[in-house]
Amino acid sequence: MLVVPYTVGPASPLQIAEACDGRTDFVFLVHEQDAQATPLVPMLEELAPVVSHGGNASRVVEELAPLKPRGVVTFAEPTMRIAAAVAEAFGLPYNSQATCELLTSKLRQRERLNTAGVGRVRTFAFRLDDAESVSLPAGARYPAIIKPEEGVASRNTVFVASESDLPARLREIPPGRTYVFEEYIRGADIYGADWLADYVSVESAVAGGVIRHLGVSARLPLVAPFREGGLVFPMPPEEKTAASITDLAERAITATGITTGLVHTEIKMSPDGPQIIEVNGRLGGTMSRLIPRALGLDPVRLAVDIALGVPLPRDFGKPSRVAMLVYVQAPMEATAVEATPSAARLRALPGVFGVDFFARSGRPVDWRSGSLGRICDVWIDAESPEQLRERYRAVLDVLDSGIAWSRAKAPTRDEKPAE
Repeated sequence: MLVVPYTVGPASPLQIAEACDGRTDFVFLVHEQDAQATPLVPMLEELAPVVSHGGNASRVVEELAPLKPRGVVTFAEPTMRIAAAVAEAFGLPYNSQATCELLTSKLRQRERLNTAGVGRVRTFAFRLDDAESVSLPAGARYPAIIKPEEGVASRNTVFVASESDLPARLREIPPGRTYVFEEYIRGADIYGADWLADYVSVESAVAGGVIRHLGVSARLPLVAPFREGGLVFPMPPEEKTAASITDLAERAITATGITTGLVHTEIKMSPDGPQIIEVNGRLGGTMSRLIPRALGLDPVRLAVDIALGVPLPRDFGKPSRVAMLVYVQAPMEATAVEATPSAARLRALPGVFGVDFFARSGRPVDWRSGSLGRICDVWIDAESPEQLRERYRAVLDVLDSGIAWSRAKAPTRDEKPAE
């Protein structure tokens, strides 16, 4: 029996079920206060048994004991701690509780990376209760990024240009929680292409002390203030740069203590070389569709294999195509969607293999929702990066002509998210 602590994340319930089909029975664990997962319980129960829990690891272990678990796998940060507890109780391969703390705390992770010599980015945490009364250490460096100490998808993340800019930026994010203040990593060219961003992600698999990489993903430019614009897989830079990037990813994986599962490591190119943005001990968001399209390999099945003790393949093969996901994000001043292009028109474009709308006319939008607040995903593939770029431009033309927003007064500050 495979134990799958579940919340909404990079792998859908159906993808998990298909990855397990014919190889192992499995059970979903769902926290009874998970606002995203609990509405899905009826659907989950059609695929496998569901164990609801309140976060009490001892009770979860007691309930699972008769099922004789033989593996545990999860795909999202909020479920990592319970996954680690289950693995520890039954002697299953998974990351330790200490590692899961690093993977879910942006502050502790950065401190560990800095201590291990894998980074040199100044970071500290502070409690935000009143934007006007926050006092930061004298050593705070600007420009900087402020983001939730525990959070995903760039929600409530802002760019602070200077000390005088700080109060206004703090008023833009919700009080009553802990945030991380982090020195901004200045960007440098990586691809020599103005349509790509200055950071990448390394998609890796770890099992039995072995780290192997599925590939390097390029990123589309960020949408202000720090929301994802999209991904391209695979898109390795030139050989020397690629080697420095994958070496840094391996050092970060080792420093955080990851021993088991898939890893999504975000790395930014700076004038001083590659720098870790963050390490995610899970499948990268959207990679469950991009990797199969380009590499012909199912990463959800690979994660299940690792959980069941199957050794990593010596080679993941060579990609046959290049695949892209375009996130359609609202501008910061937008308050609602007024119009969207037709999905049929987008699907008719060369290389478009998927269009997913999350919002239609009249729906409110708010940049504070981060990448999760996007209104549409467009999936594109091609035989080469050059062909992909042309197809991407055609998609942008349709999006630009077909989307309209209701807008508030435009911000007066510089919204540029990256250099």
